[in-house]
Amino acid sequence: MSIFSQQKPRKFHHEYLYVDERKDRLKAIEDRAKSELGMTDTVSEIHYGGERLRGRFLNATKYAKKRNERRLAGSVMLSFGVLVILILVLVAVWRILLCL
Repeated sequence: MSIFSQQKPRKFHHEYLYVDERKDRLKAIEDRAKSELGMTDTVSEIHYGGERLRGRFLNATKYAKKRNERRLAGSVMLSFGVLVILILVLVAVWRILLCL
């Protein structure tokens, strides 16, 4: 082996152990038939809408679900506390204005 003519590395080739080629061929035939008949649009099946995926990842684990519930509960308690303080301030201002 010389410096000027180096060999290229072997290309990566991976063969799956458990592949059902018959199932893949049937799925391809079915998709092609549906697209020819105009029953479904294959592009819409590839690109999922946000409505379909929203909340799927969050509800997948217990930890993420609990963290989200705590975050929502904390924001509700915070807004309730701010509301109570605002009402108390308004009552105090109202009493001061009535005394004048």
